[in-house]
Amino acid sequence: MTRTAREYMGERAIEALRRPALEEARGLPASLYTSREFFDLEQRRLFPRTWVGIAFDTDVPAPGDAIPLTVCELPVILVRDDSGEVRVLHNVCRHRATMVLERPARGLRTFKCPYHGWVYGTDGSLKATPFWDGTPDSHRCPVDAADNGLVPVRSAVWSHVVFVNLDGRAGPLDVYLAPMTAELDHLDIQGLELGHRLDWRFKANWKLVMENWEVYHHVWVHEGVFDKMSDEVDLDTGEPYTEMIADGNVMILRYKKTRPPPASPPTNGPTLPRVPTRYEKTAPTGVANAVLPNTTVTIGPVAYAPAIYVPIAPDLTEARMAWYFAPGAATGAEFSASREAILDRWLGPTRKFEDGQGIRAQDHRCMELQQAARCSPVANDVKFSATWEANVRYFQDWLVTRIDARLA
Repeated sequence: MTRTAREYMGERAIEALRRPALEEARGLPASLYTSREFFDLEQRRLFPRTWVGIAFDTDVPAPGDAIPLTVCELPVILVRDDSGEVRVLHNVCRHRATMVLERPARGLRTFKCPYHGWVYGTDGSLKATPFWDGTPDSHRCPVDAADNGLVPVRSAVWSHVVFVNLDGRAGPLDVYLAPMTAELDHLDIQGLELGHRLDWRFKANWKLVMENWEVYHHVWVHEGVFDKMSDEVDLDTGEPYTEMIADGNVMILRYKKTRPPPASPPTNGPTLPRVPTRYEKTAPTGVANAVLPNTTVTIGPVAYAPAIYVPIAPDLTEARMAWYFAPGAATGAEFSASREAILDRWLGPTRKFEDGQGIRAQDHRCMELQQAARCSPVANDVKFSATWEANVRYFQDWLVTRIDARLA
């Protein structure tokens, strides 16, 4: 069993990735995208040791709402408890290790194990162990409730995204996300309301999403959305109009003030209200942002579009996507046409991945093409543009560093 990325890749590949001159560096070997062995290494040594996005707090909008999820092959429950707090619990009964919640549910007062009927509160506390000792309330030989509740998973909500740290040993989430919070702190994101949710799967390795954090591909991939290279780069100087920033566990794409104003999607309805602010910020804000390893945070003037990318297999990823709007605009009938225009831009008019329309489908389809190419030995010579692709190499190096980091 491979224990480290260095052991799997070899010294030459590590050296090539970390060459000081970006144009002389080489990307991760192709097998890191196709190998079950390396996928399993990521599942053991990367995802449990970081903060990973798993869902949105709006997936469980009311007390008693709960959904079963799988994180790194572990069954968990996302639940909003009776007090309104969002929690993540291991989906494992403390009696005989049976899954407690099989399917999404609304308005639960308790969880009941389907095997022997043990009952838990929505906060995970053990409530009843019927006939454990032959008596209805198990009074002759009671089970210690304090030590036998559903085991909590370390979790926190940030800007509607539910993050978990499975091994419980990562630093605080606010420290992990500090550069991202500083970038978006002036916006009242938590006050936004859900307008649309959609999941789909595409046949590509999850890492290809984070390697997409550049704008070089825009005019080639997003026909009908980004159509002019002159919107991406100063044709006289060769300088991109986007700052490509990597800091700690985040990557940020921030438009420079010199960038031509982007075109707004056409609409026949009233203009959507802008994302509310908590205070004024004069500097530009990152529009497309990534929280490593698996969450993206896109923010525009009128909409917030986070996405979570869940690795299913070396060549299969699930995208969990949400769109949030200002209060009243997420569901108000008068804003329907404007909302639909935003969603058409992102998802295409059919909202189906297989139709290949909209920014997300276009990106994910291109990732499928990259995945198919990773089966070739020619794919071991991946290069980086020094003008556009510093973030790509940053993520790849971050990945190797994180997997091989020793626990304190």
